[in-house]
Amino acid sequence: MTQRICFLGRGGSGKSTVAQNISHALARKGYRVLLIGNDISLSSTLLLRGEADIAPALEDYREHYEIDLNDYILPTASGVYCLELGSIDPGVGCLARGVSLIDEMLDTQGVTARLRLDFILYDISGETPCTGYILPIRDGVMQRCVIVTNGSFASVTTANSILQAVLRASGKERFPVQLIVNNASCGDTKDELASYARRATIEILASIDYSRELEYSSLAGRTVFDTAPESICAAHLEAVADDLLLPTIPTRLTPFPRRELIVWLRGWQQRELARRLAVAQREARDG
Repeated sequence: MTQRICFLGRGGSGKSTVAQNISHALARKGYRVLLIGNDISLSSTLLLRGEADIAPALEDYREHYEIDLNDYILPTASGVYCLELGSIDPGVGCLARGVSLIDEMLDTQGVTARLRLDFILYDISGETPCTGYILPIRDGVMQRCVIVTNGSFASVTTANSILQAVLRASGKERFPVQLIVNNASCGDTKDELASYARRATIEILASIDYSRELEYSSLAGRTVFDTAPESICAAHLEAVADDLLLPTIPTRLTPFPRRELIVWLRGWQQRELARRLAVAQREARDG
């Protein structure tokens, strides 16, 4: 059975970079993977397809109301199949609603069976979890959600909002949700995010530290498996893909209510300020 996993998170959290590298890692392990992006910049698959152009499926669908998805799926040298949904005109309709439509077409047009897909990964764009972004969960399209966050207060706020929406959309207290902490190398920040995960009852799937190899590969428009396959970063991302293969047990989701979240974030800010002042004082004393 094809497993469908959606990657959610605030813009700038590194969600698309993580999703593309994990897709490539899964393909290297022999799994058949389709990565679907619905960002207006068509950047959700850029590291996998390089200079190859890709036609956005939903833009043509809205014009013709009939398309063959086979014409829009791009095989890549990485082994990952790529599909971009494209954009809509500003102020017209809901971009995210197209995820459910495209997923249905994958099955009705026989694409999922023809490609013998093991995984369909969705890189779902969006700062706030509007109804459209949550429809795939409500409609039972997704079997699992992975929320990507980093060390910023804003990304944790977005993660908590997404978690509240997942809880509401799934119609049940238990749903498979995992957290990837990306680019939060500071141990204190990791501790704070681990505290949040425990409070919200989310399993931390992985903590991905800052890596020069990952940054440089992204700037080069490639995955780390193309540019530095023997690096520690590549080995770590392969381990994340291994963990993604493991079954996850749905937990009773407990996101922060708004007021409690504000209090918790303020406490984190105060502790972070105290830590930075202490470091500055030590440096001034030692200097």
